Amino acid sequence: MSGSESQSQSPFRPVRRVVTGHTAGGKSTVVSDTVQPPTFWSPESISPIYNLSHTSESPAVIDSEITQGKWVDEIAQNTEHVSKNGSVFRMFEFSPGTVSPAHRTVSLDYGIVVKGSMVLELDDGERITLNEGDTVVQRGTMHTWRNESTEWARICFVVLGAKPVEINGEKLGEEWRK
Repeated sequence: MSGSESQSQSPFRPVRRVVTGHTAGGKSTVVSDTVQPPTFWSPESISPIYNLSHTSESPAVIDSEITQGKWVDEIAQNTEHVSKNGSVFRMFEFSPGTVSPAHRTVSLDYGIVVKGSMVLELDDGERITLNEGDTVVQRGTMHTWRNESTEWARICFVVLGAKPVEINGEKLGEEWRK
């Protein structure tokens, strides 16, 4: 299924991304106002992922339109899940019944459910239902996201690079399971 066919199944309107910046004279301005195209977990997935922002360092460089003469859209050049020394801003839509791959990233993730409900399942079997407006602070744990409802859900994350969790001398790195 192509991205446009998949996206047509989502009940949400397209994701508009507005990015602000500065003119050479120091005035605030909009440097980009676009509809962000989705990506997907896999070719057969109907649940879109929107990569909205990426920074490669912290503190972030936020004046490229002045220093380089044009706005540099780092997300267009970086689709990695975690920016080791920076940040990633991403939105996920989960169709009913969707289950993410079990995974761990070396990151600190701030999430908020903006529509619907999602079940966070940890590798010890614990399950937590997060409803609209609920937040999660994900700290490098192995987990799966599940939409067990009959409605679509939307969740947003800000992902910050972190030091790996170390247990008994073993560092827990990024891991993806099928």
